[in-house]
Amino acid sequence: MSTPEPDQGFAEFFRTCLPVVTRTLTALNGDTRVVEDIAQDALVIAQHRWGDIHAYDKPEAWVLKVAIRLMRRWQQRHQHETPLVPVPVADALEQVHEAEALHSALRQLSPRHREAVALYHLLGYPVSEIASVLMVGESTVRTHLTRGRAELRRILGGSDED
Repeated sequence: MSTPEPDQGFAEFFRTCLPVVTRTLTALNGDTRVVEDIAQDALVIAQHRWGDIHAYDKPEAWVLKVAIRLMRRWQQRHQHETPLVPVPVADALEQVHEAEALHSALRQLSPRHREAVALYHLLGYPVSEIASVLMVGESTVRTHLTRGRAELRRILGGSDED
C-alpha cells in the first residue's frame, strides 16, 4: 500500500517549513528548547489538518500563525521567568556579537512589534502576508514596523532618524 499524496507532501513541507518556523520563533523568543518544541507542536497541528491546509496558497503562513499563537501562550504562562539568552553559532566574533545584540534588542520590543519586525526583516514576508499571519490589518502591520524599528534604533544606540 502506498501513502496518500497529501501525507507525502507533508513530509516535504515539514522539512522546508521547520527551519523557517524555528528561525522566526528564535527571533521572537531566543530560548531554543522552547522554540524547537513550539515549532514541532505547530507542525503536528498542521499534520492533523494537512488535508485542508495543503491546498492553501501559503501553508507555511498558517503554520507561522499557529506557532506565534503557541509562543504567545507559552510566554504568558512563563512571563515571570528570566529568558535564556541564545548563543548563536557564527564564524566571526563580530557576527556573534551583532546577532546577540539584535536578538536581545528584539526581545525588548512588545510582542506585536517583535513579530512584525522579525517576519518582515528576518524572513522577508510582505506586509500583506504579515497581516494575514498576525490577523491584523496592513496599516496595523506598517504601524508595528515603524514603531518597532524606531524602538530597535533606540535600543541599539542608533539615530532615530533614517
